[in-house]
Amino acid sequence: MSTLLHLIGFLQPAGELSLKDYAVTGFFIISSVIFFIFLQLLGTRLFEKIKESGHIGPRLFAITILSIGIVGTFFSCFISNGEASLVLGFASGVALWTALGDIPEQMDWISPLSRKAVAFFIPTLLIWSVGLLLLKSIPEALFGALGYPVWVWGIHLTRARVLSKWGPTSPAAIILILMMATIGGCALALGIVRGTPFSGIISGVIFAVAMWSALEIVWERGMANQPWKGR
Repeated sequence: MSTLLHLIGFLQPAGELSLKDYAVTGFFIISSVIFFIFLQLLGTRLFEKIKESGHIGPRLFAITILSIGIVGTFFSCFISNGEASLVLGFASGVALWTALGDIPEQMDWISPLSRKAVAFFIPTLLIWSVGLLLLKSIPEALFGALGYPVWVWGIHLTRARVLSKWGPTSPAAIILILMMATIGGCALALGIVRGTPFSGIISGVIFAVAMWSALEIVWERGMANQPWKGR
């Protein structure tokens, strides 16, 4: 249990906080959200350009991003500051997800609608969760780095399969939007309660991921109504 408590320790109140602490945290939250969205848009544009070079370019890009994620995860385990270590591990997890999940999906190497995707996700989630609870000697940053791709893949699987089975205008899609909004709101609240730049960064990224997923469903709902026919 100590590993779990250390991993989510940035969510615990940091003690006596001033208005300045909350303002700094809010600044890092907003900056993290903006930076995450900027990276998403920039990465999409860059990847589209790379795809034009054929299959070699995307593979090299994926290997480069994967290498960055692995190196970042390795060094995050040796940072003495627990919050800074977790943030670097979290950022490395973003790179790992991009290389192992996002790019392969864009290249049609994997599909969230495949049964194999679910069969791979469930044991991976169980292994990560059991390891988080039982293994005390593994650095929290490592769990943060591995946890990001696991949970983002889970959110992505859920959204894709809900939209595929019930559609974007279904009650299930509405419930999923509300769940994503709740996750985003709780992340912001807990990050502010902790009142540090590191908690602001992590909560900002969680908020961005959750709201990005919710907005994708909202976009699908709008497209399902075929607004172009009203012109």
